[in-house]
Amino acid sequence: MPPISEPTPPADGAAFVLALTEAQPAIRGYCEASLGHSEEAKDAWQRTNVVLWQKAAQWDASTKFLTWALTVARYEVLSVIRDRQRERERFLFDDDVAEAMADVSLEEAETLSVKREALARCTEKLQPRHREVLTAHYVFGWKQAEIASAHEMRLGAIKVLLMRLRQTLAECIQRQLKRETV
Repeated sequence: MPPISEPTPPADGAAFVLALTEAQPAIRGYCEASLGHSEEAKDAWQRTNVVLWQKAAQWDASTKFLTWALTVARYEVLSVIRDRQRERERFLFDDDVAEAMADVSLEEAETLSVKREALARCTEKLQPRHREVLTAHYVFGWKQAEIASAHEMRLGAIKVLLMRLRQTLAECIQRQLKRETV
């Protein structure tokens, strides 16, 4: 790993930190999709963050941060693959296949980021109580019976509510995505 040098602060440091923070799931997902759930993927993810931090001043806030960040991640992933080959470890893919996989992973990460943003907008439109139910189940991992008890509802009502909320969110996301592609 290259030594960490002092970054030149970006013109808008707060915007950079926010963009970097929001991009973390996509960057990590890209590295893991390219290298598997391995120490190498974690290393590529960390190296990507170091490079992004070192090049913070080069980021143009008028451009898409995620595209830039995933391009940096792509180079870090390819570096890991080259390191594997140099160390003569058993590797199943040649450079062309690795490049193609990296390209597909890059496209998927960008698509997931757009979907994640649409999900966030759609979730904000829900009633607060409905957001609480979704958060309890999908973020905190509460069982449906626990949610029913906490909200003084029948288990069947929670099951139906979760099904309807999933359907509502799926339809809302589809509408959001259609608007963005038009």
